Amino acid sequence: MVLSPEEIIKTICPELSGSPSLQVYLGMAAEVVSRGFFGNVYSQALAYQACHLFTLTNKEAGGSSQVDAFKELSGGAPVTGIREGGLSISFGQGGSSGSEADVLGSTKYGRLFLALRKSRPTMNVAV
Repeated sequence: MVLSPEEIIKTICPELSGSPSLQVYLGMAAEVVSRGFFGNVYSQALAYQACHLFTLTNKEAGGSSQVDAFKELSGGAPVTGIREGGLSISFGQGGSSGSEADVLGSTKYGRLFLALRKSRPTMNVAV
């Protein structure tokens, strides 16, 4: 049974499903998701990508995230670590490379997209 991207989105991201911009996000996702590569899971990849774009857009438009909550607690400065009693945790300072995997990894839908992409067979072609 093949589900449509709209049916998948209705289940995994109801906020986007009810949005008047649903078709716009699906259109943007369709421009970057390859039907040839994803084959029979194309609808799933398209839905994940659309939800990822929707989530990124809403975070930047004023939605909050866990990172925002940490910035509030630290007075707006970037959080580089946490200390509680004798326990200290430092976070890596990898910089902002902005790679595709970094951007996709910033939302749960992007991570689902990456996992789906990784599950697809790859072809080794000698040039």
